Amino acid sequence: MSYLVSKVIRTWKTETHLYFYISIEIMDKIARAVNQLYEKYPYPYLPVKSENDLIGKLHHNVMANILETAGLEITSLSGKTILDAGCGTGEKACYYSYHGANVSAIDLSSASLLRARELADKFNLAVDFKQCDIADFTPFNQFDHIFCLGVLHHTSDPYTRFGKLAGMCKPGGTITVGLYNTYGRLWHRLRRMKIRKKAGNNIEKRMDYVERAIFGRKFKSAHEKAFAADKYANPYESYHSVGEVLGWFDKNDISFTGAYPQTGKGKIGALITQLKWLSARKGFFIVSGKKNP
Repeated sequence: MSYLVSKVIRTWKTETHLYFYISIEIMDKIARAVNQLYEKYPYPYLPVKSENDLIGKLHHNVMANILETAGLEITSLSGKTILDAGCGTGEKACYYSYHGANVSAIDLSSASLLRARELADKFNLAVDFKQCDIADFTPFNQFDHIFCLGVLHHTSDPYTRFGKLAGMCKPGGTITVGLYNTYGRLWHRLRRMKIRKKAGNNIEKRMDYVERAIFGRKFKSAHEKAFAADKYANPYESYHSVGEVLGWFDKNDISFTGAYPQTGKGKIGALITQLKWLSARKGFFIVSGKKNP
């Protein structure tokens, strides 16, 4: 081997290793920063005080639309294995368990998981909570249904984590993701830029600014404070289109089943719909698919 070729190979190896370590450091930095927020402000911290709050209000306000995108009914959850990836304070995980599912739920935030376990205990529900990153989670078996809502856009590599989740889904099972939209979230992104300019990157300074300038009063509850922190003070978020997620589905042998808000057919139809979301300021969307047998 010539000296020149040998030098090129050594240089390539050095730069590759350096790039690898830099990537890991960036990933860890983002995870640490986001987790710091949720340790201080567990999310969503919904005011679930009764069974009606858990199965009535939660279903009407949130879960009905989520299940519909995956073609699921409440009665179809019983006996199924479900993964809630990025479960936060556990309301959705408890909802699945209440309706008879065998639920595993993971999250990085110990504070959020503490609240989640308290909620499960309150209603005598058996949910297997674990403190874990999606990238590090290795289950013993695949799941019938996987839900990952409002999580991937707070990670350094959403697609890689989606691929990891897709590998955990049984053939014939469903996977549901919720993400910030590239178009519908635009106005909010501009507001976040203003907050950063006024308050910098410090979470507490951002929260003080949001309380004064946006809410115009003191936060009224833990849920409201958690909502404000997640929406305005989160140190990192990324933005995605329906077409991008459909591409993720194609690469992982997943067939589209539904979306909320509903989108036009195909990538062009979805693009037209998303441009409408821009004017309507619909910044969050849910897409579901079925893993092909």
